[in-house]
Amino acid sequence: MNPREYEVLFRVEDRHWWFDGVRREIEAELARARPVFSRWLDAGSGTGGLLANLRPPGSPAAYGVEVSPDGLAFSRLRGLTRLSRASVMELPFPQGTFDLVTSIDVLCHRGVEEDRVLAETHRCLREGGLLVLQVPAFDSLRGEHDEAVWTNRRYRKREVERMISSAGFRLLRSFYRNSILFPAAALRRLLLRGRALEGEARSDVAPAPPALDRLCGAILRLEERLRRAGFSPPFGLSVFCLAEKPARELPR
Repeated sequence: MNPREYEVLFRVEDRHWWFDGVRREIEAELARARPVFSRWLDAGSGTGGLLANLRPPGSPAAYGVEVSPDGLAFSRLRGLTRLSRASVMELPFPQGTFDLVTSIDVLCHRGVEEDRVLAETHRCLREGGLLVLQVPAFDSLRGEHDEAVWTNRRYRKREVERMISSAGFRLLRSFYRNSILFPAAALRRLLLRGRALEGEARSDVAPAPPALDRLCGAILRLEERLRRAGFSPPFGLSVFCLAEKPARELPR
């Protein structure tokens, strides 16, 4: 993404309601799926916010891959050391290294070939290992934010499910996230679409006033409780998936 965005991301990622909600969602899904993990890769680790703050069951050894030197530099400021500068399309690890891979808003970026990313992720996961994937939803919502972070496309849930299945994964769970906030965010994107840009495109990632941060965080927590009760609307700002690399069947 635009190098300027890495500094903004580094400053807000630890506390911002959006990133806090993503981490909480991942931890909840992993706790439901598996008691412990031993080795985890964040593929496309950015400034290291997920690596530094996520707490998967079992406290696995955490590794990060990031193609941007800016992202890696900010990750090292967090004290992270198990980092590699590499593309998510060519992961520098042997087959079956990890039992957990996270890919959060990475598959959507310009220059990223989705089938190669998923093939590499599948290769590096152990049999029975899990993939946690999130991508932005609905191409009709494209706007200045997408230009700033170099988004190539946004997705529908069915598209993501097909890609994951075609790559050899077994889909465990998929849903739209940030559904309650979707109408307000969609309206804002549509209203701003015709505005002429002044200078470089800027993302929606920015420090939020404390009151807004608390409000949006509370809305996400409400949505999480409703989802556990069966709330599953056909829209949201993100598509979230949990998938497994199935074990090979032994010959009869």
